Amino acid sequence: MKEWFMTAPLRSALLCVAVPATVIMILQTVMIFIGMAGHSDVDMPDDNGIDGVFGSDSPDAPDVHLGDSGLRIFTVRGMVAFFAVGGWAGLSALSLSGSPAAAIITAFIAGTLALLLVAWFFRWAASLNENGTLQMDSAVGKVGEVYITVPPEMTGTGKVNVIIQGRLTEAEAMTDSDRPLKYGEPVEVVGMAVGNVFKVRPVTLTGSLRE
Repeated sequence: MKEWFMTAPLRSALLCVAVPATVIMILQTVMIFIGMAGHSDVDMPDDNGIDGVFGSDSPDAPDVHLGDSGLRIFTVRGMVAFFAVGGWAGLSALSLSGSPAAAIITAFIAGTLALLLVAWFFRWAASLNENGTLQMDSAVGKVGEVYITVPPEMTGTGKVNVIIQGRLTEAEAMTDSDRPLKYGEPVEVVGMAVGNVFKVRPVTLTGSLRE
């Protein structure tokens, strides 16, 4: 193993990056299609992920945006695509040119393009959901669960999952509660704050989401 690394260190490093990342990317893709097939009436979530093997980011992790476009760049799926595509592109460039510099530059450019493509895809998927026929105000009175912590006293927005018109929908939410509403906490939609932002309050119930 040591001799293999010493003989072609750059090629070995690119392989060690590309192969595991590709395996993870395949698993992610399989999990997405399994989720879509098994839950055809459920909205496709944003890039915080379909829960599963290597399939979701931390719900309360900060988003890294590109300017004001709303693109979430450094997500788990994006970074996996960066290493998988960049690794194989670097290996191809190294085989064709024999230049380590060209391989590294090619790997970085290809990986960055893959990262942006993943971000654009999930942005596009989210826009389809936003432009759908869901009547968001029909969620008033329904109970859901917090997905991303909702700050207290209307000081900011978090996210909640609520079943609207038979579909599990992720939406932004605010609360006038004097404490933050944490991940997994049941909440009731009591009104609309601004636009499609829900106003929610904590509730006590057993079980999970309900109509």
